[in-house]
Amino acid sequence: MKTFSKALVAGSLLLACGVAAADVSYNVAVTSDYRFRGVSQNAQDPAISGGVDFADKSGFYLGTWLSQIDFGTGTDADIEWDLYGGYGWNAAGLDWDAGVIHYAYPGSQGSLDLPFTEIYIGGTYGPVSVKYYYTDDYTGPTTKSASYLVASGGVDIGSGVMLNLSLGQSSGGGIKDSFGKSYTDYKVGVSKGFGGFDFDLSYVDTSGISPDITTDVFNSEGTVVLTVSKSF
Repeated sequence: MKTFSKALVAGSLLLACGVAAADVSYNVAVTSDYRFRGVSQNAQDPAISGGVDFADKSGFYLGTWLSQIDFGTGTDADIEWDLYGGYGWNAAGLDWDAGVIHYAYPGSQGSLDLPFTEIYIGGTYGPVSVKYYYTDDYTGPTTKSASYLVASGGVDIGSGVMLNLSLGQSSGGGIKDSFGKSYTDYKVGVSKGFGGFDFDLSYVDTSGISPDITTDVFNSEGTVVLTVSKSF
């Protein structure tokens, strides 16, 4: 995992030299519950997030994103800070995307070993996307690998309202150490832009975490999540 992290930093520095003239975009959002792969990351409380993305016409990109989190007492971490970089291209009629993402938790205790890094690759055809993530050292005290495979898509159902669906599978020894066994998450929702903002109302749930985590921290029960975001 340390190799992944060093590669991300080195690649970011090299790429930064060539993105001075790249397109830059910003995003901010407020959500009623920040869910990562179906599991609450902010103890079921609202969370504010924001990010910056740099995209070069060659297909290379860099980005960073931060969000409020709450992992309960004893973690000393209240921010998740993601750093990522990758490359997008078109081949065989598909839009491809591959890269590296590092999840940092500033202030967290070293003994908890929360930071982790994933590599990913995915393809998009029309409204449907499939993406695969892999880490050789999952977050937390485990030192085992984990993977995440997700399929998602959206369709306009009229008047600019999008119906969005996603289905993901978390697997591997790291997932089993954290949740007991592999599990599935899914989301069904609608979204629409209005007044310069994007509104998303979704039902998020998991299957396979047995029993469901019913505490506020890392809650995995089904819930409705409202997110209001803006990109500029």
